Amino acid sequence: IGQMTQLDISMVLADGCPLRIDDAKLRRQLRVHRLGSLLNSPFSGTEPRCGSSGWNASEWRATVEHVQAAAADEGLPPLIYGIDSVHGASYCRGATLLPQQLGLAASFDESLAAASGWLTGKDSRAAATPWMFAPILGVASHPLWPRVYETFGEDPLLVARMGAAVVEGMQRRGGEGEIPARAAACMKHFVAYSAPRNGHDREGAWLSRRELEQTYLPPFQAAVDAGVQSAMESYQEVNGEPVVGSAALLQGLLRERLGFEGLLVTDWHEVGNLHDFHRAASSPEEAVLLAIGGSSSLDMSMVPTDESFSVLMERLHARGAIDEARLDVSALRVLRLKEWLGLLPPPPAVRPAPWSHSEATVRLVESVGSASDAALAHEAARATVTLLKNAPPCAGPPQQQPLPPLSPEPAPPPSSPGGSNGTGEAEGGAAVGVEECDAYLGEGGGGCGWTERWRCPPTDPGQGDVAADDGTTGFACCCGARMAAWRTSRGVGGDGTDDDERPPLLLPLRPSGEGGSVGRVLVTGPAADS
Repeated sequence: IGQMTQLDISMVLADGCPLRIDDAKLRRQLRVHRLGSLLNSPFSGTEPRCGSSGWNASEWRATVEHVQAAAADEGLPPLIYGIDSVHGASYCRGATLLPQQLGLAASFDESLAAASGWLTGKDSRAAATPWMFAPILGVASHPLWPRVYETFGEDPLLVARMGAAVVEGMQRRGGEGEIPARAAACMKHFVAYSAPRNGHDREGAWLSRRELEQTYLPPFQAAVDAGVQSAMESYQEVNGEPVVGSAALLQGLLRERLGFEGLLVTDWHEVGNLHDFHRAASSPEEAVLLAIGGSSSLDMSMVPTDESFSVLMERLHARGAIDEARLDVSALRVLRLKEWLGLLPPPPAVRPAPWSHSEATVRLVESVGSASDAALAHEAARATVTLLKNAPPCAGPPQQQPLPPLSPEPAPPPSSPGGSNGTGEAEGGAAVGVEECDAYLGEGGGGCGWTERWRCPPTDPGQGDVAADDGTTGFACCCGARMAAWRTSRGVGGDGTDDDERPPLLLPLRPSGEGGSVGRVLVTGPAADS
């Protein structure tokens, strides 16, 4: 029962400042309830505490090691520490933050998603909080839902591909000698949390079986196929049935249909919510029985701020309402995850060696917030920039016009190599390139600004791409060059085709490993609708 219990860290913190573990409170939870997991940060609110905005990796590690030493003294396995880490190890002060999932999805770059997952996992391991409640695999389907920005968007395929990549990156094994050796992803929220009927958070979803399986299941299936180690069920009801108490969803769909074999944890207070919020149970005790005795799938209750779950579970077990075999199934899943993370000491050791003493672990902690981490975050941010509206800058010249649409075909190959800035002569004799583009865009107003100088695909000889020698002209220059070639190929002034009839266009997506990553950019506005 203790292995199935997860408490908020506030349950074992001392009162007042400085923030520290209260040994008496901790020992009570370990000795009386045999606690298996902690979660959250003391700084999860909006205000600083005790003059600080958070613990850095060393402070986190010292706190968690204090807990683990106490667990060993009580003859218990190490606790598993879980925390929300959706866009970097955001509760670790000094860790590098990454774009929110919706921003990351705008890169359309799976290798970048995997790298972001790896960085989050690395920093989480450094802080000794290796269980990350991420990625979020809901498919955004209601614009009023307040958590859209946390998703990978509204396309099930994109959500599935990006989510699987993040899982792979998060769970990549660390360096030799690093403790913990791994970090575990937790796919959430299963299932259809992102489809509230009226857009309000935690509102129920009403879905046909076909819509559920075609739209909301594929991302979770992709994460299972990628080897995700844990999952979190969701707050809401699906077709009138609370997910937390649904054998059909958590056993039939998740375990049997998707083949998920890892640890399944509830969301915040969801077992209690069967009584308090969903009104599906007549008492807290019936809520525990419905969630644990009925589904045979939930492994851990995120209680999180009282002892009710442990007390009620012990009472139900004592009278035979929940049998020993049911408890063994979940306890074994929890222990397997701890073993996979490298938390359990190899036999015959009784307790693990001190975590922070290995040179590899010291280097791991020192790597948090490094320049290379910042460079990755910068690359991720650049790759997510999206042109939402094609219109002249507010401060631009009055005569400046929106960019015409990109050519649906590669520009004609230049008839001569051109100068050092990559200019060439397109079909029809119109020279296009950076200088001409600057003149077209700027009209003396400064040419391409920083918001336009996003990477373009590298020059592809013979395909007519007009770019600088290093292949990194600004986005607007690339657009300008392609625009000029397109206009030349169709005749100056166009052919009379209405702009609205032209298809939306995308910059090509450069594959990973070819000089970095580039996001697709949707061009919208009066010249091209999409």
